Amino acid sequence: MPPAAPLDTDVAIETPEHIVFRHRVAGPARRLLAYLLDLVICYAVFSAIAMLVMVAAVGTGGFSEAAEGAAASGIGLLLVVLFAIQWMYFAVLEAWQGRTPGKRALGLRVVTATGRPIGFRAAALRNVMRAADALPLTYSGGLLSLAGLVSMATTTKFQRLGDLVAGTVVIMPERAGHTTPLVLFPAAQPYELAQLPDDVRLDADERQAIEMFLRRGPRLGRARQLELAAMIAPALAARFGLRNEDPARTLALLYDCAARAGRTDAPASSKVPGSWR
Repeated sequence: MPPAAPLDTDVAIETPEHIVFRHRVAGPARRLLAYLLDLVICYAVFSAIAMLVMVAAVGTGGFSEAAEGAAASGIGLLLVVLFAIQWMYFAVLEAWQGRTPGKRALGLRVVTATGRPIGFRAAALRNVMRAADALPLTYSGGLLSLAGLVSMATTTKFQRLGDLVAGTVVIMPERAGHTTPLVLFPAAQPYELAQLPDDVRLDADERQAIEMFLRRGPRLGRARQLELAAMIAPALAARFGLRNEDPARTLALLYDCAARAGRTDAPASSKVPGSWR
């Protein structure tokens, strides 16, 4: 009998440029800690608002109709705030940034099963399903989500019911492990500089993909470098109006120009560890 395959705790994410990133899937313990931190933040804010409402209600004085009306309005406000904490806090922040403050502190991010940022629909679905995740202890505040724990234990990517319905995964994105800045070598030639626009802007995904390619470049053969670079370089070259027969050099020039944007002191172009051609 062949040995059982190990539990897959990595998820492969492929960008539209066909560059694959691998991230660790977040387990239940880390996710629970992030959730607890978010609850502390939520209910600290709720408590502060409740105190202000109580002070305002006491300030009206007596048992007049005005005081009773202020108290009723205060209770209504607190119910709205409580609703926002329970249903909107997680959904809005995850749809906006892919993470809540608790997830950020624990190094977690929510993405789709294909590695894309989640939208509001997916964020709302995965959070509405918290009630189902908490079964049979629905009123445990999510702290004893037995159904969710069973779902995580039986899926390869630790997906709770909300993740399965919304098609999402919670990952731990790799932190940049490179402290040595990349340095262009040889330095950009005058004819290359003449082609470059004054302002080269790359979004975060493009910069990450190109940097990963450039750091791996020295370990790749020349043919493989050109093959990978040709998947990305033509579209970027067309965007910035570049004409360069070497797609790998095109990526290096664009990355160098984008990295130097807003800096007055560009790194010296000398061949040191971390440099690329």
